[in-house]
Amino acid sequence: MRIFLTKFLAFLRKDIKIALSYKFNIILQIILIVFIISLIFFSAISSDDAGLKDSEFFKILVGITLIDFMFSSMSVFSREVRLAQTYGTFEALILTKTSILTILLSSYALTFSRSILRILIYILISKFIFGVDIALSNIPIFLALVTYNCIPFVGIGLFAAAFIILFKVGNVISFFVAISSIFFSGIFFSLDAMPENFVNISNNLPLSIGLEIAEQALLNNFDFNEAFPDLLKVLYMSLFFISTGILLVYYSLKEAKKNGNLNYY
Repeated sequence: MRIFLTKFLAFLRKDIKIALSYKFNIILQIILIVFIISLIFFSAISSDDAGLKDSEFFKILVGITLIDFMFSSMSVFSREVRLAQTYGTFEALILTKTSILTILLSSYALTFSRSILRILIYILISKFIFGVDIALSNIPIFLALVTYNCIPFVGIGLFAAAFIILFKVGNVISFFVAISSIFFSGIFFSLDAMPENFVNISNNLPLSIGLEIAEQALLNNFDFNEAFPDLLKVLYMSLFFISTGILLVYYSLKEAKKNGNLNYY
């Protein structure tokens, strides 16, 4: 564990140095966040009912943060594999004493930190610029719930990395999972008019579960006992997707070594 943490922090320091070298990109991200929040806020404020306005704003705000985290969780592994194969360094990484899982998980360090920072910026801008009633004491449990509900997407990210190692094609798995998750989440439109089967699918997706629970945490009406069955669903999905993703990564590496195509994309 100590060796893993040392390598994990080394990857994080390396990625932070690279990220800080693109200072203008950081400014652009902050401007984009302000624009998105402004769009959400002024769309919600058109309602005459203040309670409805706050409810809609919170729902879309939490949905955007979850989607941000979801895309980050699913895309980082496949992106690192694709870049390493494009630059011809993937085989060199595999031949080191560092396991492929350590390399992939360490590549997630900066992405995770950046996602948390973006969520904090979303919340702080909403509170101090737009005057939204958010209790700062709720932020830690909100962040914990967002992170927890996105763990299944980390497993799906491993699926995507295995797919790229094996078939040398784009990240189609993450694309279809993301599109279907957003569609069935009910973030941007109500599922009430949808067939019952669609509602059942929505109720069992980590993005939909995370939306409801995280929104409750931010509004200070989160009840752990009430949310426990949904949290248990996410735990089962996390265990299944993470373990299956790990197996698929090792299987894809084994097959790629047989075919001799590790080092190209």
